[in-house]
Amino acid sequence: MAKLHKKRLLPIDGNVLVKEGDRVEPDMIVAEMIYIGERPFIVDVAGRLNINFREIGDYLTKEIGDHIDVREVVAIRHRIAVRLEAHSPVSGILESISPASGNIVIREKINKEEIGPVTVNCSEELKIPPESLGLYLNKKVGDKVEKGGIIASKPIFAGLGMEYCRSPIFGEIISVNLKKGSATMKRPIEERELNAYIGGVVKEIIPKRGVVIETEGELIFGVFGFGGEQYGILGEDIILLDCPLRRNQFEECTGKVKGIITPSINLCEFKDLFGKEITKGITKDNSIGVTIILMEGFGEKEMNSKTLKKLNEFVGRPISIDGRTQIRAGAKRPEIIISL
Repeated sequence: MAKLHKKRLLPIDGNVLVKEGDRVEPDMIVAEMIYIGERPFIVDVAGRLNINFREIGDYLTKEIGDHIDVREVVAIRHRIAVRLEAHSPVSGILESISPASGNIVIREKINKEEIGPVTVNCSEELKIPPESLGLYLNKKVGDKVEKGGIIASKPIFAGLGMEYCRSPIFGEIISVNLKKGSATMKRPIEERELNAYIGGVVKEIIPKRGVVIETEGELIFGVFGFGGEQYGILGEDIILLDCPLRRNQFEECTGKVKGIITPSINLCEFKDLFGKEITKGITKDNSIGVTIILMEGFGEKEMNSKTLKKLNEFVGRPISIDGRTQIRAGAKRPEIIISL
């Protein structure tokens, strides 16, 4: 038994929900994040102004770091009686200027209000009966629309002109209400919660990214594994086998347990089950939801008697397992953590 430290980190900055000294359990959420995904937009300035790539700096109206509004002019060229312009397709920050390609890159910037959901009353904007909105829609539920993009349109002046209902945000159309004549958009985002994974005490806070958890327990490594983090009771949620895992055993366990700790598995059976999901010497989360840890490797190997005896001592106790394995640079072996 020893003091173990487990670092739990979000992939990008987020919010840490616990404080130093807090007691945590494996299923407790310790941090969370929202990934908005601010997209880069490439504007072909040289192409729009019909100039040499290297000349774009002479015609730009903005510098790197400047904020630019959607449809704002970013470059102008006066050519005799013609004024050529390049406009921004998005609201954001000018990130880079490339004389080698004649392009600029604008990185969109998102306010919390632009995540949504946002509802627009198209029937009011187009002055049409709400129930007739379906006739004028340019987008349907599930479609994406840019900020300032057209949701619905109506011809006017006998078709000589158009009126538009535009989206105030970039997002996906999540609903259309024909009783109210409205459309609702929400920006696609990724929300992620980070659990503690093991029981213990928060030893350190990593600002905006995560925590270090300390626990008293045992750390046991396997030889090879497949599947992500799981936690539960050894002998119930996570089962322990003393002989090689068979395909029919695995199929029987699917949907009933979170993990299987076994000495080995026949390589051909393993390839049949998971071969398509293993690439370049790295294993990861699997679509089946059951994590497998091989304590001895592939083949028809029995469990080492000392390892089996130690694991049997913890039957009925909560354990955490992670089957992800990397056998190339930055090698990572599957792990079993028993918090005492």
